[in-house]
Amino acid sequence: MNIYRYRFVSACPNNNAPIIYDLTIESQTMVHVEHITTACAMHKAAFHEAIADDLFSHFGGHQVLTAHHHGVDIETRRGFGVPSGTRLAKRVSVGTTVFEKGTCAELAHEAINGACA
Repeated sequence: MNIYRYRFVSACPNNNAPIIYDLTIESQTMVHVEHITTACAMHKAAFHEAIADDLFSHFGGHQVLTAHHHGVDIETRRGFGVPSGTRLAKRVSVGTTVFEKGTCAELAHEAINGACA
């Protein structure tokens, strides 16, 4: 696992106030730091969530983007979901529900996150 951390500034598109962002990318593959710095520099003024979506589309992996803006802490996470079609490699218990090996992993993931009844 490779972990890259980078701090950059982008302007708020509503009022042009500078926002300091902290980006963390965890990736199984190498990411060139020059690509990270260039991709972040492309966001002169953008909304936090749009920046996160763009960076995730470029680099994949697991990403966390944080900022503090007008007294609000903002954190977005990308790439932490379960890929569609993934099957459980072992038996998993979530509360009183047991998911057998080979079950669709999305079901267990939803149960863990409280999406299932």
